[in-house]
Formats: sequence, structure tokens, C-alpha cells
Amino acid sequence: MKIPGRRPKPTPQPAARAARKGPGPRVRRLEDEVRTLRRKVALLEQEVQETRQLNKRLAEITDVVAEVLLPAEQRDDERLRAMLQKYESSL
Repeated sequence: MKIPGRRPKPTPQPAARAARKGPGPRVRRLEDEVRTLRRKVALLEQEVQETRQLNKRLAEITDVVAEVLLPAEQRDDERLRAMLQKYESSL
């Protein structure tokens, strides 16, 4: 109902309302989800790096074992010593 001589109160624009209230619950939830995903990615990157290091060590020990299993006349003792020394230094 209109009152004569009185102007209706202007309704704020949506952008102005959002600026006063701050981000809504949906935006906050999405920001939380992004933070959670960033933490998970960082953890996964760290685990991938650890896996790479383990795979490298496994390859080194596999080379040592393969050399040890060769018959004595085919074995290169100097190469075996060098491989063992390299493996031990990586521990």
C-alpha cells in the first residue's frame, strides 16, 4: 500500500548486498574445498617423490643382487664393490 507523499525505500542492488554481507555459505564451502584439495595434492606430490626414491633404491639393489648371482667367472668384482659402495652411501 502506497502512502501519499512518501517514497518507497529503494531496494539495494544484488552486488551491493553481497559486498555488505561478504561471501555466502556456498562460496565459503567452495573455498574450504579448494584448500582441502590443495593439501591433498601437496601430500600426494610428497608421496610420489618418496615412491620415486624407493624405486631408485630398489633398482640399485636389484643390480647388486643380479651381479652377485652371476657365476664367479662372469662376475666383475670391482664393479660389484663399486655398486655396493654406491648403495651403502645412499642409505
